[in-house]
Amino acid sequence: MINEEEAQLIASKYIEEKEAIAGTPRLKEMDNNLVYIVPILINEVIVGEIHINSETGENLGGAGC
Repeated sequence: MINEEEAQLIASKYIEEKEAIAGTPRLKEMDNNLVYIVPILINEVIVGEIHINSETGENLGGAGC
C-alpha cells in the first residue's frame, strides 16, 4: 500500500497546469477499493481532484479542470 506522500507525488506528475499543485490526499472507499483523493489546487482553491489507487499507485482518473 502506498502512503499519502506517495499518492501526492504520483498525482503531481499528472498535473498539466503549471500554477496548480497537488494538495493533501484523503483515503476513501470507492467501488470496494481504497482510493486516495488528491485535490488539485490553484491559489489555495480546489479546482479538481485525481484518484490514486492505494494498492497500486495507478491513476484512476478524477474530476475538474
